[in-house]
Amino acid sequence: MDDAARRIASFKSEWPDLYARVIAVERAHGVLYGALLRDRGKVKESDLYGLLTRRVKAGAPVASADPEADAGYALLGTRAAEVIRRTQAFHREVLSIFAGVAPSDRARALDEAVERYLSRPEVSLPDVPKDMTILYDHPYTSFVTDEAGPRRKQPYPNLSGFLWATHWFQLAALEPLELATDPDERRQGLTVVADRFGRKLSAGKPPDAFPTELPLAPCIAPGLVTIHLRAAAILDNLNMLHAVLTDVLVHPKVGNVRAALDGATAQFTDRTSRVVAVDDWIQMALRHSIFAQGGPALGTMTQSERNNNGHLQHAAGGRATMRGMP
Repeated sequence: MDDAARRIASFKSEWPDLYARVIAVERAHGVLYGALLRDRGKVKESDLYGLLTRRVKAGAPVASADPEADAGYALLGTRAAEVIRRTQAFHREVLSIFAGVAPSDRARALDEAVERYLSRPEVSLPDVPKDMTILYDHPYTSFVTDEAGPRRKQPYPNLSGFLWATHWFQLAALEPLELATDPDERRQGLTVVADRFGRKLSAGKPPDAFPTELPLAPCIAPGLVTIHLRAAAILDNLNMLHAVLTDVLVHPKVGNVRAALDGATAQFTDRTSRVVAVDDWIQMALRHSIFAQGGPALGTMTQSERNNNGHLQHAAGGRATMRGMP
């Protein structure tokens, strides 16, 4: 067993509740994709939302196999499914590094994990950030643009909210493991993250509600960004890929769904397509509001810190600014 496999096994053994919930979230994504593809335009949102939330509920049993989730991923096509599942495994390895590697050795371990992940570039997302405008200007985007800038108009708002809440959880779970080394402090932090995730799925008031902006690492997992920009970029690229794929699945005018999914996947795996500078990626994430992305993993934030619509950055060609920001 190599070091990576040992770390994953140790993470599963030492943090079973977190590991089980991470797996449950990954499988819920597969179930969601399968339902959107099988029942195009006829999804019973309330029923599916209930199923998905039960699957990711704290303490929900996680079986050794999940044919329903596997079938959902298979419907995406071989390449898209492998990209997603491969990157989910990378996320688990990042969690295991934070959980089991001393802080002084984490950057090196993350370097090695990124290099292993990138060893198959055809099914890997790049370790450089993509421009967020990729969400707004693809042929099947769920965003509409007016004088206020791009805004999302999803036919299944609860399913979209569920997906973005799970992205918040996947990023937020990194913070307690990165910030603390004491087991009790870590457990307390993970309890906070788990409780906040549960409240986001219960239709409360922000921040205990669905994120209204796509959660991104610079806002929700700043510790990861500080330690390893490349790993953070991979995870953000995955979350943006999820958003684009779901747009394809629910858009009524997609003729060849598989071709559209394959095209989106190819663009995301291309490390030269729509790449932006690191500073632009971080600044754009912050301009879309930590609060709107679900709020911090552990800190307290009761109102938005955003002074204008972060999407205006795209509508104005990046010229709009927030007071106090360059």
